[in-house]
Amino acid sequence: MSALVAGVDVGNATTEIVVARDGVPVAWDQVVTRGVKGSPASLAGAVALLRRIERGLGARVDEVVMAPLRPVTTTTAEVPYGPERTGRLRVVAAGSPTPGGEGVAVGRPYPLGGPVGEPPEGGLIALVPLRTGYERAAREIRAALGAGVPITGVLAEGDEGRLIANRIGVTVPVADQVDVTAVAAAELVAVEVRPPGRPLRHLSDALFLGSRLGERESAPAVCARLHDVSSAVVVLLPGGPPAAPADREAAEKATAGTDVPAASTGRAVIDLDAVAGSVNARAGTTGSRSLLVATLGPESPAVLPADLGVPVRLAPSEAGAARAGALTTPGADEGALVVDLGGGTVDLIGPSEEVVAAGAGDLLTAAVAAVLGVPRGAAEWVKRGPCVRVETPGVTLGEDGVRVFLDSTAPPGTVGWLTVPGPAGPLPFSSAMSPAEWRALRLSIKREVLGATVRRALAELAGPDGAGRGAVIVGGPAGDDEVLGVLARELPRGLAIGRGDVAGTLGHRYAVAYGLLVSAPP
Repeated sequence: MSALVAGVDVGNATTEIVVARDGVPVAWDQVVTRGVKGSPASLAGAVALLRRIERGLGARVDEVVMAPLRPVTTTTAEVPYGPERTGRLRVVAAGSPTPGGEGVAVGRPYPLGGPVGEPPEGGLIALVPLRTGYERAAREIRAALGAGVPITGVLAEGDEGRLIANRIGVTVPVADQVDVTAVAAAELVAVEVRPPGRPLRHLSDALFLGSRLGERESAPAVCARLHDVSSAVVVLLPGGPPAAPADREAAEKATAGTDVPAASTGRAVIDLDAVAGSVNARAGTTGSRSLLVATLGPESPAVLPADLGVPVRLAPSEAGAARAGALTTPGADEGALVVDLGGGTVDLIGPSEEVVAAGAGDLLTAAVAAVLGVPRGAAEWVKRGPCVRVETPGVTLGEDGVRVFLDSTAPPGTVGWLTVPGPAGPLPFSSAMSPAEWRALRLSIKREVLGATVRRALAELAGPDGAGRGAVIVGGPAGDDEVLGVLARELPRGLAIGRGDVAGTLGHRYAVAYGLLVSAPP
């Protein structure tokens, strides 16, 4: 009987092994890489995986093939912008889902029940602390209005805006979920509430805001944040403006590794504010609008395991193995460009050269987590493809507008939320966006991470390799439902782009592991 040979690929994110007999895969499996690629922990994990496969086969392998282990560590850091250059103006609330009343008011902050003092020209904006409760707040506001107190707007700390507005007997803007302690220190307050779904008319108007609050130069920066919300509160702070930069360049300089140019393949910089702005994401729907920076670390010398207990054959290179494995995909051209999408890097491998670029699956996960304000574990599932919104316990709405009647009742806590298939059923992740909004934002993130990384790598891939006669996409992120469409925008037009199916059996993974078996000389 011919020998069993194992191709062992210890990657930066996952370790994959394919066992073949006469070049035909008979068993394969993967695990998350322990520690840094090439470390003792990672090699121990590879050995454990191999033993598990051998137990399943009921036989020991006769030989192992590996490539030199040259880890590339990608570190990802989120760098928030500094305070915005808005002078003495501050947006203290925008886009609350539960405001009440309607209209616009500009006046002096008035802690409910406190002294009125000299009657102000523009009226008073009543402040309702959380402990007050909506019934008592409404009662005190009615009493104050009856006593001639000029209350023209209300700010509530809780989420009781509608409850208060429905009980005070007059129509004034009632914004809620506002830090009333911070507002109490302001000189002036502007509040506007519009009908649901209708954008602001006054607080998004720089001429109105600048003239009423006396800060004309700062008004445009504030209004830029308020063009697509239905309620907002802006305050005029006492004293002079803080001297703090808020631009992208200042934030980017705060990251480590600034000696690596942002446009190089060694570094990826994702401006989440620009990503959100590119799809006109509504204020309050995104969790972060800061920078994400991924930087390649140094390579280390080749390391081979010493305790496999079988002969180990060394292949010339990991890139060569990835290419050899990817080109076993049915229909792949020998001159095709191979795009290997990993956790930390994207490898572009042509017939005669390769380029390794920072910014791949891990950066995509980090960007989705930051934008949505969810843990990275949840972002791993959310990033993969389309979502649905649970409209009722029995109906979902898809990104394409199609409603689906469920065979069973939706789990508690999912109604009104966007969900994706998760490890334990529907995984809710946002109640602030519609399915179509998240689709646009998700695709924009993927273009800015995977698409931009491929674009930077292509710029360094010289000669005919950059054109190629097709492209084969392999690696873990290649399983993303939308990756082919994203990369089609970046690769040369007219290129035949396809997802790898290694050996016609293994799918988009295992390109290196199987490529080791077909590319390494015996």
